[in-house]
Amino acid sequence: MRVLVISNDVIPGFGVPVAAPGLRAAGIAAGLRSHGFDVDITVPVGVIEQLFPGGAPPAPETVSIVDPRELVSFISDGGYTAVVFSNANMTPHLQPVAGVLFVFDLFAPKLLEALASPAGGRPWQEMVAEKERGMALADMVWVNGRRKLGYALGWLLRTSVEQYRKEMGLASLVDAGLIERITLVEMPVPLPEGLSHVPPDRAEQEPIRLGVAGYAQAWSSLDAVHPAHRQLVDAGHELHALVPPHWGGPASATPTNHLPPSTIAHGGPLRYTPFGQWIQSMDAMVDVFTPSAERRFAMITRSAVSLRLGVPLLHGVDSEVADIIRAYDAGWVLDADDEDAWRRAAQEVADPVQLARKRAGAQQASIERFAPSRALADAAKALREAHER
Repeated sequence: MRVLVISNDVIPGFGVPVAAPGLRAAGIAAGLRSHGFDVDITVPVGVIEQLFPGGAPPAPETVSIVDPRELVSFISDGGYTAVVFSNANMTPHLQPVAGVLFVFDLFAPKLLEALASPAGGRPWQEMVAEKERGMALADMVWVNGRRKLGYALGWLLRTSVEQYRKEMGLASLVDAGLIERITLVEMPVPLPEGLSHVPPDRAEQEPIRLGVAGYAQAWSSLDAVHPAHRQLVDAGHELHALVPPHWGGPASATPTNHLPPSTIAHGGPLRYTPFGQWIQSMDAMVDVFTPSAERRFAMITRSAVSLRLGVPLLHGVDSEVADIIRAYDAGWVLDADDEDAWRRAAQEVADPVQLARKRAGAQQASIERFAPSRALADAAKALREAHER
């Protein structure tokens, strides 16, 4: 089966830093290939032009740079059996193509992100309409995390989805077995080139190194969790930060200034392999954010990458990742405001026995939850069954 994965962002292989949407697309492609699918990827031409104003480098093999307005023609001419598109970014440019299955990849709760964003974003109803139209186009829905399964079903059940399907000449969903259309596809994280899921050992006499990493986002803040970071520094640990603004983000998305003054700042963003090496140079990663509905539903990509690289987490937000940390004993799940809990965690991360156990849990989660072949196993089976029907 030939499958097209439509990426909303640049993917690894262009020699530039990547963000969550590009990693998601690359991970889905890698997972499907591991199950015998022939997979191509498209990257939007506008993204490439913004990243490479002087001219783009050659695209990686099986990757095409496409104007979104030409996606339907690209799909029709490519002989694809299925098309996977993440979130609703490209739905204004998509429409049904005879003989092609469409898969809506519910990667992130984008509308919940918008609720937490500063004023001045896109009109709410415009974003809702894109999401509804994407759900209407979908023969299948893949969901990044168990917590979002009900969220996905809620969108499929909206009456506007039925109306869009009618306008597109598609059959009603009412008697179509909605649950059967939904498949769990947790975050498939491709390993950076040259790295494994087992980090290099660090000398025990070195200070404990704790890393804070990821793109600064306009809709998130670290201001409410400064006490947690202070506890780590007060324990004598090194706190390292790599928190650059995203190249395509708004001016309001600036790096946090709420980390302790002794934090060791690192320049960025980094390309994927150096970013992976940076994470593996840490004893544990720290991901603490102000709680919100979006955070509770989020499969936080930087945390997923840390676990994929075998590095445990001090995770202070109740999220999809928090559930995995608990299941695998792959770190510490902490209330952001519980200073005593953070003080105890700061002591435990310095205990070689405790840290070794958490590292082992992270490495097990890496293989069982984030390896692309495992993450896409159920989706590959469902896609074949849908094609056969």
